[in-house]
Amino acid sequence: MAQTNYYLGKTTNSAGESEISLRLYVSRDIRIRVGSGIWIDRKRWGKKNDINIPLIQGVEREVLLDKRSKLKVLTDFLENIINTNENKSAIDRSFIEKQIKKFHKPTRKAAEQADDSFFGIMEKYLATHKLSESRRKNFKVIIRSIRRFELYKRKSTRGYKITFTNLTPETLREIEYYLRNEKEAFLKYPDIYDQIPYSIKETNKTPTRKRPPILDEEGNEVPKGMPKSRGQNSVADMLNRFRSFIIWTNDNGYTANNPFKKFAIGDIVYGTPIYISNEERKRLYETDMSDNPVLATQRDIFIFQCLIGCRVSDLIKMTHKNIIDNSIEYIPRKTKEERPITVRVPLNQTALEIIERYNDPARVALFPFYTEQKYNVKIKEAFKRAGLDRMVTTINQKTREEEQKPLYEVASSHMARRTFIGNIYKKVKDPNLVGALSGHKEGSKAFGRYRTIDDDMKKELINLLDD
Repeated sequence: MAQTNYYLGKTTNSAGESEISLRLYVSRDIRIRVGSGIWIDRKRWGKKNDINIPLIQGVEREVLLDKRSKLKVLTDFLENIINTNENKSAIDRSFIEKQIKKFHKPTRKAAEQADDSFFGIMEKYLATHKLSESRRKNFKVIIRSIRRFELYKRKSTRGYKITFTNLTPETLREIEYYLRNEKEAFLKYPDIYDQIPYSIKETNKTPTRKRPPILDEEGNEVPKGMPKSRGQNSVADMLNRFRSFIIWTNDNGYTANNPFKKFAIGDIVYGTPIYISNEERKRLYETDMSDNPVLATQRDIFIFQCLIGCRVSDLIKMTHKNIIDNSIEYIPRKTKEERPITVRVPLNQTALEIIERYNDPARVALFPFYTEQKYNVKIKEAFKRAGLDRMVTTINQKTREEEQKPLYEVASSHMARRTFIGNIYKKVKDPNLVGALSGHKEGSKAFGRYRTIDDDMKKELINLLDD
């Protein structure tokens, strides 16, 4: 699958602007560098190889937003041509340059279709609407999912195309069903996922040596690229984001149609947060795992995360520069663009001990961290090894039915954050104070889930009946 990287060219035009250049990965053997035909002031090119948009409203902001939108649409245009071209060897720099010229100077019919296309407007929303990086990624997932839905519908309805006009409550119900059951579509029409993979990681993956097959719980081989099952919360969240886009199109005059007015999105339901007590955390930390150094290391990292309460995405990025005066300081990535507040958490003796244990000047990261997926696997393994197997009640997000499972089966990196919040909140009952340590914004609804009265308090209340 095609992949595109950006960089700024060295030449300048008469206006003193530099051209944004593209580095296209066509295949293992074909990589093409070419100018995009889009020019910007060098001071507006960021370190992350993207256009920096000024916060102050004005002509410059609108121009740059338009250029960012055009760059994204051009990228999708080229990658689609590459992905659908069966003869990759025929794709060279000359061919790409012709396609770029065609993009900037299309026929009147093609221009009208591009401007009015449903997905063209979705890309414009993504490029111009202020979204945090995590929400941008989430919306890209929605775009790819709906593109696959369109291809799925074409299997039974020739020439099917999603438009603002034919987007009805019934279409939304079909999309909802599709999002919940993408495995069915994958097994029936795997070619759809060759065109638009379920995961962007599959799109950007460079061919490597053959990996061992992935097996499901019954030991059967899972087909490469098969979608994961989505729970009702995930589907509801995607539909909520899609509804925000439709409202935006209404507000900006792209369409007057809003099918969500007659379509009810299911509620997002969470159970009571499951976390370990301070005693269980100490038991986990003190369990001897020296015979398995990898497991012991990931266990220690989890304990450290329990002591500072950050998200795993922030933990991965931490370096020794984040340690200031025996405290850890960081800006949560999830809210960096919306609310860039520095979180400062004092480090206790255990946390400082773990930092010292894994201190390695040759390593940039604070800890020898693996991928998030492997981290979660090791956490479960460490819990089981420590005998943390008390039964807990969880909600099955697919069926919304309650289930009882041993603690080690539900353990994950996010449990560390819940453990930090839950144990402190249990002591102080002040969401603003806890939020200052966890990075939650003031008035966050998340703390409502931590207000459950624990068993010790219940026993004390019941004992009052004997007085």
